[in-house]
Amino acid sequence: MTFTSYFDASSAAGSLALPRLEAAGTGKTTALVRGTGSIGARHLRVLKQLGVEKLYAWPVRPGTSLADRPDLPASAELVDAWPDAPLDLVVIATDTRRHVEDTLEALGRAPGAVLLEKPVAPAAADARTLLEHARAETISVSAPLRFHQGFAVAAELLPRLGRITSAQVVSQSWLPSWRPNRDFRASYSARKEDGGVLRDLVHDIDYPTMLLGAPTELRSVLGSGILGIEAEESADILWDSPAAVHLRLDYVTPVKTRSIRVATEEGALVWDVVRNRVALEWPDTETASVGSVEAFFGDDADVDTILARQSLSILQRTGIDGGTTMERFRPASLEEGVASVAICDAARTSSASGGTEKVVW
Repeated sequence: MTFTSYFDASSAAGSLALPRLEAAGTGKTTALVRGTGSIGARHLRVLKQLGVEKLYAWPVRPGTSLADRPDLPASAELVDAWPDAPLDLVVIATDTRRHVEDTLEALGRAPGAVLLEKPVAPAAADARTLLEHARAETISVSAPLRFHQGFAVAAELLPRLGRITSAQVVSQSWLPSWRPNRDFRASYSARKEDGGVLRDLVHDIDYPTMLLGAPTELRSVLGSGILGIEAEESADILWDSPAAVHLRLDYVTPVKTRSIRVATEEGALVWDVVRNRVALEWPDTETASVGSVEAFFGDDADVDTILARQSLSILQRTGIDGGTTMERFRPASLEEGVASVAICDAARTSSASGGTEKVVW
């Protein structure tokens, strides 16, 4: 098989219907979202569009009304305590420092599944009580990049390209533009104890470990001083898995980039998240140049579609039947989410010590 035929032979590259639950026909699907900030509100809208019939919204701050929140679905029911009704899904979208406590409380209600926003906790050690919980296997950690069709294709094609020799992961953006109507210096991102680029961009740590394997030790250099915040603003991380993997994460770059390039003995694979593009490259010996072929996945540009794929995949794993099949995707487990936080912990320790540090969790 040639490089040019790889996309044609890829099962993950086939057409993918928009995620919907309308074909379920197995009774009313219910979900509760704890936390109604920007990401919590988005989860509520996505679940409504997905076809979840009964939605509960539980704000952290009391006194919220639907009249004051046009970003929340009008059909959602605002609550300030756990409803008596059984829940198929609970989404935890509160501040990072509350994640463990709020998740433990949710597990006590025995929902079908819990979707915990990233990162699991400020530090891996904080999540020990979740890992030891009897219902830990019902927890998934939000990792939307896993639900890009481009990533599914990259994960399927990479093993066909021979032994990996190196990989470069880049995720760069400009923090002041993340929330234009809010002072970024007053956001959680700026806080040293639960913010910083490592926690904010933990998605970009999760997916390389899924593709290449998780490190047991690493080296890191953290940067600050451009934005004037307490937390780290950039991170350069290097590990062997066994090939050399380099991650550059920052939010001090106004021109956004997000990609991975994996070099192998036979060529290279590139996944460009910003352009929704997967490319294969190889040495063309006849022309002494580089040959390439690429594919684009336009639906990956829509954040709501990506989150809907994630929610539907988790609901289907609880036994809810019907709707668009999500078999080509796999949610991040609690263990994988904690492992990514442990990489963040080790990166901070390595930068402070100036040496190689083990990843411990």
